[in-house]
This record gives sequence, structure tokens and C-alpha cells, in this order.
Amino acid sequence: MTPSPVGPPNPLRVPIRHRFMVARASRRWAEVEDLGARILRSQPGDVMVARALARLAQAQGRARDALAHWRALRAAAPSDLEAAFHLARAGEDLGDLPLSGRSVLDRALAPHGGAPPIHHVAICGVSYCGSTLIDRVLGGLPGTASIGESHWLTKERRGGDYREIDLATDLGKLALVPCSVCGPSCEVLTLDFRLGLAADHGDWYQRIARRLGVSRLVSADKNTPKLVDNDPLLRMAALLVFKSPEQAWSSKLNKLPEGLSEEALLEECRKYVRVWTSSYRTYLDSFAPEGPVAVLSFDAFAQDPSSSLRALCAALGLPFDAGVLRETRPGHAIGGNKGSMARLRAIGYRVDVEPLPDPALPAAHARLLGEDEAMQATHEDLLRRHQALVAKSPLPVS
Repeated sequence: MTPSPVGPPNPLRVPIRHRFMVARASRRWAEVEDLGARILRSQPGDVMVARALARLAQAQGRARDALAHWRALRAAAPSDLEAAFHLARAGEDLGDLPLSGRSVLDRALAPHGGAPPIHHVAICGVSYCGSTLIDRVLGGLPGTASIGESHWLTKERRGGDYREIDLATDLGKLALVPCSVCGPSCEVLTLDFRLGLAADHGDWYQRIARRLGVSRLVSADKNTPKLVDNDPLLRMAALLVFKSPEQAWSSKLNKLPEGLSEEALLEECRKYVRVWTSSYRTYLDSFAPEGPVAVLSFDAFAQDPSSSLRALCAALGLPFDAGVLRETRPGHAIGGNKGSMARLRAIGYRVDVEPLPDPALPAAHARLLGEDEAMQATHEDLLRRHQALVAKSPLPVS
């Protein structure tokens, strides 16, 4: 396999949509506006870009500048709840909405009040990096709550798939993603609260924290597109969690369907190398939230959870409490690794952290991972950042 390049590629060869995403993750707002305008000139129907520019303008207090994008989004999809909400709030005529759509919009238009500033720690990484356990552990710290994968809050199951709540939603047949603790009858993550979030993403994490009754929130939305979608200004600290390439692929390998041929599995491994490397390089090279970024090796956390937790709390401004390594507070959260959540529920939300077992990968897979220079170099960069985190950790109080 030809190794993928390490570090930022030549911008002249990078697709404009990727450059747009990197500019958003780096908080380079003028570049975001310029690249977004260029994309929309050539592709006026690009819903993702129009929504990103609308949300950015709203977050920056430029509601008037956002209106053209909201109009374009509603013209492309008359059932778009978010666009309809902002147009209605600006006093624009939405035409003859069906009664069902008017019912959804009326409930979403209920005022949600102001959202005070919070301390938000966003857990980042690829799938199966250990984020669910870390999220629930940190969410049990004093005055802190975990929301898990918050992007699921505004999704409903419709037609065999999940999609965003919109004006076509049938409130009588709504199948929301349930709270991972309470199930569908959760009295905190209610339908009205979710409708409000679906209609207006402004102060997303701040409103969730207020709903959970805390000023410190931990989320595990994990990837940069979801984070900049829900908070275009990236008002957060970040915790980048990673496993070694071998442990990461072992976790992914265990989730693949049974019965795949050796060649098919090897091809999946090649794809994973590219995804893993690209994701972590983007975080290391381009992600620039307002707050600090800490990098944690989950392998090391599993070996010595107490020292790792102390280092994380010091780096991210969270209160240290070793008790969360024995038992964590369930709270109200959504999404997360189903296997991890099932294990937590089965043992009454006690925390059982053990060193990761030897991945025992097939020889061809281990060779592929070990010979990919970009992946190995990225792993070395991550390890250096993790070691810097541990080196700054305060000594335990005797």
C-alpha cells in the first residue's frame, strides 16, 4: 500500500469542500465565508454548505445575513424545520403550511430562554476509541454531566433509517433515539426539548447543559463536522482519545459482519488505515477550538486510569474525583457504544477498567498497519501529545 502523506497536503490539490471543512475546524471565519460562497456559486443546491453558513451567521449575531441561506434551504426542502423556524422568527410568510407541519413548528417556536456560558469538553476521535467509557466517567465528576452523542437528540427513525426531525414528522408516530439510561420515557430529554433543538441549533451545548442542570458538560459527538455543526464558534475544550493502530483496528474488526473473506477483511483494513490516519491528522493539524486540547491514549488509561484521570482533569479544568473510576453517575445521555452501555447497565454503572488484551491480529493485518508510514507517524505524534499531558499532571496528594 502506498503510504498516505503526513501533514497538511498541498492546498491546490485539496477539494474545495475539504478546505471548507478544515477552515471551519480551524475557526478561520473569513476563509469559511469565501470558500462557502465559491461552492454555492458553482453548486447553489449544496444544502450542507448553505446550512453551515446560516448557522455561522446566526452564531455570530448576523441573523439578517443568514436569511438568504434559510430561504434557499426552505426552497430546496419545504419541510426543513430549522429553516422554517428562523424564517418564521424573522416574520416571513411561510405560505400554507399543512396542519401537521404547523403543529411541529408551533411547538418548536416555544421560547427556550437564554443559555449561560458553560465549560464544555468535547471528546473527539474515531469510532470504538473508548469514548463512551471516558464520556461516562468524566460525566460523573462533581457538577458535571455527560450528554453522550448529542447529535442523536434531534433524529427520528423513519423508513428504516434515521433522519432529522422536520415539518413532515408525525408527532403521533415519532420514534426518537431513546435516552441510554431512561429509555423513551425520559423526563429530561423530552420531545419538546428536542423539537426546540431541531428547530434552532443556537447555543446547542449550552442549552443541553442547562437542561441537565450543570455548568460543565461532556459530549462525545467525536468528529469535527458534528462539532462545528452544533457549535460553529467551537466554544469548547477538546479531549482527543485514541488507541494504538493495532488496538483500534482490533476494535473495528470485532464489529464487522461475520463471514467476510480474508481478502475482504484485508481491504477493510486498508480502508480503516486511511480513515484512522486522515481523522487523527485533521485533529492534530487543523482542529482549533477556543479551549485547550488534551490528547489521551486509551491504552494508557486502561493501564493506569487514576493517573490518566488526574492528568485530564488538570488539563481540561475539571474537578478531580477518583470515585468516578469505581462508580459513575448515570445521568441522562444518548447514543454511545451499545456494548459499552450494556456492560455499564449490567453492573449498575460501576466502572471496571482493565488493561486492553493483546489484539492478536492476523499477520497480514499487523503487517499492513506496521508498514504504513503515515499511520505510524500519526500514532507517534499522538503519543508525544499524550506524554506531554501526563508530564504536566500534578502529583497526587498524599
